[in-house]
Amino acid sequence: MPKPNLKERGKQQPHEDTTLEDPGGSISLSDIMNEIKIFRTETTENFETAKKDIKGIKEEIGQLNLRVGTAEERIAETESRDIELTKVLIQVLRKQKLLEEKCQDLESRSRRKNLRIYSVPEKSEGNNMVEFIYKFLNERLGITGVRIERAHRAAPLVTDGGADRRPGTPKRPGSIVVRFQSYVEKQRVLQAAWTKKDIRIKDSRIFFDEDFSAQVYKERAKYRQVRKQLYERNIKTRILYPAKLKLFLSDGKYPVFKDPPTAAEGLREFGITMESSPKEPDLEATLQAAGWESPRRGRGGRADELTSSLNTLLRLPPTQVDTVVT
Repeated sequence: MPKPNLKERGKQQPHEDTTLEDPGGSISLSDIMNEIKIFRTETTENFETAKKDIKGIKEEIGQLNLRVGTAEERIAETESRDIELTKVLIQVLRKQKLLEEKCQDLESRSRRKNLRIYSVPEKSEGNNMVEFIYKFLNERLGITGVRIERAHRAAPLVTDGGADRRPGTPKRPGSIVVRFQSYVEKQRVLQAAWTKKDIRIKDSRIFFDEDFSAQVYKERAKYRQVRKQLYERNIKTRILYPAKLKLFLSDGKYPVFKDPPTAAEGLREFGITMESSPKEPDLEATLQAAGWESPRRGRGGRADELTSSLNTLLRLPPTQVDTVVT
């Protein structure tokens, strides 16, 4: 077969009529170039659309950063205010506790000249309580010359068989409160009554005791059941001011429990179970335990990271953006 002439070969234009064989037919180079142009046009349009969308997202994130920043500032102010208010409230609780203790002490001191007489039958005093007490002290205790400021029958306390009285048991008469003009006179009557011990009116045994505040009576009433158990075991007891339990043991020891919770724990050694009332919550400790100061994160957090990623994406060329989006 003769070789083609080189001059004739140079006159050929393969880019115009060269075809690629394909099982389904033939595709010309010009068709491929057209498809590439269309693809580039669509890619550019898609990139512009994506760029606009990303720009809008960036603006929204910027607004979100502002709102988050404002929220963080308000939260920080609220935290600071909460901490300061907690400190103030703790100080108020401490002052309240101090004032309550002072009021308790003042009330107890104001009652030092008072004497309570228990189990005096109702209406025994007639129409004049003071005259009845003068006569009663003279006839039953042999005491004269004391000066009484006032005397009245009080409402039943817890220890008088008041609110905690068992159903079916007879209601005990209210105690009589007698106020003397001096503490010495009151002590004179009280010592005489304790010395004589068995004092009766109409077959009802009369008891004498100090006059205390309602809070002290409430604490002392917690010993009532356990004193019965100790009495059954031949263990004598006495309640000291304000609410201390003293035991008189056969071996000559005299243990003293400063309050009902301490007594409940100490009496376990004697095999005696004392019902302990629920402890009052310590509000100061609760406030201190609830105090918090959350660590503040940097402004923006994840939002700043997302904004940085969008800025990087906007700086990429169209071909790389297509790759990333895909």
